[in-house]
Amino acid sequence: MASNADFVYGPPLQGRNIRLIKAEPDFKTTLEINLVERSVESVKFEALSYCNGLIMSIGSNLLDVFCELALRQSIGFIWVDAICINQNDEHEKTRQVRMMRDIYEKAERVIIWLGKEQNSDRSGFELAKSLYQKCNGSSYNMYSTTFDFEDFDCTSRGVPEPFGNPDWAALFNILSNAWFGRIWVVQELLVAQRSTMLRGALGLNTEIILWVALHIGRHRNLYESFNNFSEGPAFSALMARNIATGYIEYKARGPLPIYDTLSRYNGMDATDRRDRYFALAGISAGLSAGFINYEKPYRDIACLVGKMTLLGFPGYCTQPEGVGMLFFAGNPNSRRFLIDWLAFHANPQNHLLDLPSWVPDIVSPHSPGLLLSGFYNTDLMREEREIPSPELRLRQGTSFEWSGSVAPDHIPVPDVRDSSS
Repeated sequence: MASNADFVYGPPLQGRNIRLIKAEPDFKTTLEINLVERSVESVKFEALSYCNGLIMSIGSNLLDVFCELALRQSIGFIWVDAICINQNDEHEKTRQVRMMRDIYEKAERVIIWLGKEQNSDRSGFELAKSLYQKCNGSSYNMYSTTFDFEDFDCTSRGVPEPFGNPDWAALFNILSNAWFGRIWVVQELLVAQRSTMLRGALGLNTEIILWVALHIGRHRNLYESFNNFSEGPAFSALMARNIATGYIEYKARGPLPIYDTLSRYNGMDATDRRDRYFALAGISAGLSAGFINYEKPYRDIACLVGKMTLLGFPGYCTQPEGVGMLFFAGNPNSRRFLIDWLAFHANPQNHLLDLPSWVPDIVSPHSPGLLLSGFYNTDLMREEREIPSPELRLRQGTSFEWSGSVAPDHIPVPDVRDSSS
């Protein structure tokens, strides 16, 4: 079995060109792959969304994907990031990752691969479909309900209780797939024109799976049962729910600032720590393509987003000469975060990552106790006391100080400008 290191890549991709896979599968043991170069603007193709680690080489997992697609008579050009991008060329990688939003948006279909089908999967999906139909999931409005974490009333819905039930266990097993813990899948799902979840030969309706994930994360008995049955990563119930919530919010509201987007997907995995930020850049507001740059170290990226968080709603762009600029429109103090929100995201482990202590941690998973304290502070105590918003001034691009007066519209440092002037 060959890895992508065994490919002999041609010259680095230029302009809006991408590589695509044309596969000729033999249903027994072999998979012949040819890489072709095409313009992303003029070719019809599908894109694969998968968990990094399931397909680390051109081996059995990738063979499973292509053989399944061949059985469905849907083999054509397919884009797979680990193979279609030369991972050993940092310049090409930077340019192609900057295009990834466009690649997944222009794909005729995004295929979400959840691995090979297991014996109990069909009963789990049948339960999901039953729940969706009985709860009228197609007309569900997330914004019209209150997140109070009450138990789900299984009896009135005509479904079994979750504890110890094999159908629920099968459904939990699907949702604990490592795909739901990978940060890259968020953008791949949110910008897709059309998506299909495949579990071996089993085709899963994406809308139904996301609806179920949302409800499991919002009801105490389902959430606790999920975490008892699941063999997935810690906080996987939260991760599946957050992906579902983000999907609905993105369709309704569009992109949010990078730090707001990051805070919705705490703890999700990325092989390269910089990808915790880069993977969400394409679905975040105010960022130019130059934000993604694999020549920059993790510390620089984390500190840049930390400044953006503390300043409140700035954007980021790069000038033709390569100079990075922070900018904001209107009054920067109008969108500052509450002090308790910033404290909630404080990271006492920043020194282990070689980060300054002032950088808010909006990427690491929070413990259940910290999550509970955050709900208490923001929902309950807000009614009892006034919580001031911080007014922060950036000086020389390195230090922050408290200021009792409103910050000026223009912060006089070389890398910050006011876009409204």
